[in-house]
Amino acid sequence: MWGNAVPNRAAQQELKRQAIIRAAARVFSRRGSHGAKLDDVAERLGVSTAALYRYVSNKNDLILACHEEAMEIADKALTAGEEAGDTGLEKIYLGLRNYLLEMMAVLGVPALIMEENALVGDAAERIYGLRDDYERRLRALVVEGQRDGSIIAVEPKIAVFMLLGTMHWVAKWYREDGAWSADDVSDAIIELVTRSLAAKPPKTLESKLHVNAEPGTAGKSR
Repeated sequence: MWGNAVPNRAAQQELKRQAIIRAAARVFSRRGSHGAKLDDVAERLGVSTAALYRYVSNKNDLILACHEEAMEIADKALTAGEEAGDTGLEKIYLGLRNYLLEMMAVLGVPALIMEENALVGDAAERIYGLRDDYERRLRALVVEGQRDGSIIAVEPKIAVFMLLGTMHWVAKWYREDGAWSADDVSDAIIELVTRSLAAKPPKTLESKLHVNAEPGTAGKSR
């Protein structure tokens, strides 16, 4: 019917569930997973709280769904980076930039990904497993970069903690209606964190000033 141009009932329900997940992620980011309520999510969507129960069982169901969505975004972004990059550093750069951009666009950089204690039982173990697999892939890219000469000698696990910690902290200060766009923030953050790992980073501002300065004026402002 309609040449499949109109979503069927199942597709419509999935679209509504996705809208709920994305609204919940933004609410959790602002109020924390413990402080937020389903009423807050319903208010953001402009629907009744009762309407939400047709798509989610409870708040814990939503928290789990947000974590799953975040991990799916991370996985797809890293896979795209692995396919497009030539060196370990390039693959990390592309994978993390795409991840951060997509998180901003889809989930509003949910701070709840830093609240692992919000998950319980088998759900928690499943998310921990996905997270650990993702971190292992990143560590493997750090090792690859060290082998191809694009990344400095550093403990891969510490490098990955630094990368993800910096990215996820964006949730604490980024605002969609602020002065910086998602592109501005993702470009700056990923440039900074990957430069810290680069074996041959571009010349720093200090070195440029030193090279371009007139005799006797190195390091002085013009």
